[in-house]
Amino acid sequence: MVGFLLSFDARSWTYTTRRDTTVLLPIGTEDTAYSIAVAAVDNSLLRYPQPGERVSFSDLNGNGLYDDGEPFRGLEGAVDPTPARLRYPVRNSPPRVFWGSDTTPAAAQSVWLPETTFTVATFRFTAIDPDGPNQIALYEWALNDTTRWHPLPPTTEFFTLRESDGLRPGEPNRLFLRAVDVGGLRSPVLEYPPPGRQWYVRKPRGPILVLHDYAIADGADTFYTAALQRIAGGRFANRFDVLDIRSGRTAQSRPRNVPPFLSPMFVETLRLFEAVLWYGDPQFAFDIAQAVLPEYLRTGGKLLLVTTLPSVVDPQAGYSDIAPIDSLSARELFSSPAAMPNGTPLLPDSSLPDGPYPLLLKDRGTAVGVHTLFPNATAAPLYRLPPSQHYAGTPIVAVRSGSRSVVFLNFPLHLFNRAGGAERLLERVLVQDFGLR
Repeated sequence: MVGFLLSFDARSWTYTTRRDTTVLLPIGTEDTAYSIAVAAVDNSLLRYPQPGERVSFSDLNGNGLYDDGEPFRGLEGAVDPTPARLRYPVRNSPPRVFWGSDTTPAAAQSVWLPETTFTVATFRFTAIDPDGPNQIALYEWALNDTTRWHPLPPTTEFFTLRESDGLRPGEPNRLFLRAVDVGGLRSPVLEYPPPGRQWYVRKPRGPILVLHDYAIADGADTFYTAALQRIAGGRFANRFDVLDIRSGRTAQSRPRNVPPFLSPMFVETLRLFEAVLWYGDPQFAFDIAQAVLPEYLRTGGKLLLVTTLPSVVDPQAGYSDIAPIDSLSARELFSSPAAMPNGTPLLPDSSLPDGPYPLLLKDRGTAVGVHTLFPNATAAPLYRLPPSQHYAGTPIVAVRSGSRSVVFLNFPLHLFNRAGGAERLLERVLVQDFGLR
């Protein structure tokens, strides 16, 4: 034996000198049976086809198929007239889609969205096909009804939807997802939200997002919402949103209103707003801030960050990623009860080319500790502590970036003279520095 003729349809025959072959059987939407035939070729000829060359046969009965005994042209007398045949039934099983990175309920729960989101949402999913890997041809999604399906590449694991994709603000939304395999068979439709949960979409009311990251009951929430209604002649009244990013946070779980994907979903949420006002206490979510703020700021976002810090911090922890500073002191300048008591003024820095910020005087609340800030090369100091026996010089406690797009206040603004200073500072930052209209 010197070679073989192979056919997978009894119509087309190919010469080979190999004694093994790999066959890819295409999968269709329905179960299919495939026939494979092989005929041996002996060494009685002077000339043989090249490996891979097609060999025709004389179709004596005109049915288009090879029947036993029909001669192969050019190989007469050298080919087994009764090829060996095998029939392989192939069943196509539908794929399945799951939320999360695997098929477990825990993976699905880990990617649940907050029950209310703004007009951007990111989903993660995975799929399996019983017929083996690389059998998914594409995914399809639909929003709120299944009259129109949109394709996704088979390599997709994450995708993000926006209002332009069909999200409906002001009402509950529903996502439908399915997989399509290479044979055109579709998976059962996967829906979000799952039973027992809701997904409500709200549209931003204006240019400002206020991030509540504060757990001390000292009037911070009331101050910011009331001040934003009043400042700039009421320009921002009812034109800002408040998002609580503290509730539900534990050492093991994220805050209930923070999405599972900081990037892209939370970053894209921030991008819906021209400016973010983030106010926090010493336990503010620095890890979240470090994950989302650099990307938000690089793409034109503006930030007013108002927060105190733990009494001891790692000065190399990366605070320069979110604020216009090179570093800050590792420890508070002084400790309670002397830490910024009521009556303490904060002195506006007089070196600003656009004039100093308003004078601030602490007039309520408990003692507050602060750290010294060391501005980066292009940043400007905004406020300093007055001289004291507890520290040297007049430490900087507030800075503004050279582009005027980031302001960092390392003190609780709402504990200072509200109408006379704190509200004027808010207006100065939002209107004059950030240019909000």
